[in-house]
Amino acid sequence: MARPAKAPPGIKINQRHFVAKVVGKSMEPKIKDGSYCLFTFGVIGSREGRIVFAQHSGITDPETGGSYTIKKYHSRKIASTEGGWKHTRIQLLPINPEFKPIEINPENVDDIQIIAEFVTVLDR
Repeated sequence: MARPAKAPPGIKINQRHFVAKVVGKSMEPKIKDGSYCLFTFGVIGSREGRIVFAQHSGITDPETGGSYTIKKYHSRKIASTEGGWKHTRIQLLPINPEFKPIEINPENVDDIQIIAEFVTVLDR
């Protein structure tokens, strides 16, 4: 019988956290295939460089075939003429060099949902 995963010292679990089993090798070596990981709902502030749990109905993750993926978020922005910012490029980047980035059309930025941010791999 497997014992439950425990959060590492210094992490206080609250209702914004959840655990998910990660399937696939695109984030190796940081997140190994089959790892249980802790995520936090609601990415606050810039997403740049963060590992995120994303959903997009218009893409298919090349590794799993699903519309959900865990990747490192990267975007480029420029100042918008209406004020604020406008995306010129959005990528969901794997860590494993054997996999290609997922490109998101900046015109469809509203079609992608960043559901959560990766916190850590849990020890079992």
